[in-house]
Amino acid sequence: MLSCRLCVITFDWYPCEPRVHRLSDTAAALGCDVDVICLLRPGEARYEVCNNVHVYRLPVSRHYAGSFPDLLRCWLCFLLLAAWKVTQLHIKRRYNIVHVHNIPDFLVFSALFPRITGAKIILDVQDVTPELLSIKVKGARKRALLKQLATWQERLSTGFVDHIVTVGWPFERLLLQRGVPCDKMTIILNSAYPPLFPIERRPPLPTEDVHREGRPFILMYHGTIVERYGLDIAIRAVALAVPHIPHLRLDITGASAPAYIDFLRELTEELGIGEHVVFHEPIPLEELTDFIVHGDVGIVPYRNDPFADLLLPTKAYELAWLHRPIIASGTSAMRSMFRPESVAFCDPTRPESFADAIIDLYRHPEKRASMVVRASEDYEPYRWELMAKRYEQLLAALSKR
Repeated sequence: MLSCRLCVITFDWYPCEPRVHRLSDTAAALGCDVDVICLLRPGEARYEVCNNVHVYRLPVSRHYAGSFPDLLRCWLCFLLLAAWKVTQLHIKRRYNIVHVHNIPDFLVFSALFPRITGAKIILDVQDVTPELLSIKVKGARKRALLKQLATWQERLSTGFVDHIVTVGWPFERLLLQRGVPCDKMTIILNSAYPPLFPIERRPPLPTEDVHREGRPFILMYHGTIVERYGLDIAIRAVALAVPHIPHLRLDITGASAPAYIDFLRELTEELGIGEHVVFHEPIPLEELTDFIVHGDVGIVPYRNDPFADLLLPTKAYELAWLHRPIIASGTSAMRSMFRPESVAFCDPTRPESFADAIIDLYRHPEKRASMVVRASEDYEPYRWELMAKRYEQLLAALSKR
């Protein structure tokens, strides 16, 4: 067992944020005393214990819509409240490690008091801030200024911490280029978490075409619903594929930006495919396996932009782990992990490319079965058990210093 007192800080909700949840659960299972400081949603308790993890929620809002100044105010408010909370808790508990999840990077400065009194600080880079913020702002001058400011705060934040954890080699490469030492970084992928995605729930491989009898052929998307993740591309592809697959259906679930989800609903009506696209309410993590295994093919239609090109989508790991075929944008990050024989890669600028892949997989169940087997092989070196071992080794090394 690992003797370590760990505090986790995230500008998100717990336990619904998958990465924070699986890392905190893993640390608690190793024997660590784990506290999480996070956001408070209506109806939630300010304090509760979730699977041996002590959760402290702060009354700060998080919105998927709104201006950047509004978001910045929320970040700063949470920074101050989190700094006060972690200071109070550190005086009582004397943390060995404070693990801070971005965004924002500068949230690490909420751990200033633990830092100067001996705790080690980890920054978890789930998103590279300069690249992400630069695609959110309209106008070249504003974009350039914001990217410069984001790069500056990233440099200060990475310099302040003892170690950096990131979610993949594309982000690691960028941070190395920006001067972060190699020995200060560890990659822990957002691999599928077996307690939430039990291996025994894998459905059988598709061996015959059962959809011609009238059963729906179901595409599924689970995850955040915002413009950069390209659900409008998927919907346009469905409209093109429906004449060839009359029982085609796209099921969508996840937290969403209100304006974008309204746009998607209007788009389905405009294209005349309202009965072929189903928008589900966000579902709890523990029910996500049911959503994944109920469908035939998972779709990851990320847009063609510099940020999306860096992403290794969590949903792709979960689909590969649960033996669901994958149709995805052919980004550099996705191609770095999966072979062309494992995933149906598409051109994110052309809905026709996705439509062709949907029709092809519908007509060829044996191809779906082959893709599932190969994607599972590709995923094998990135299983959560291996990622958890990396996290255990990192916590042990930092807590012993």
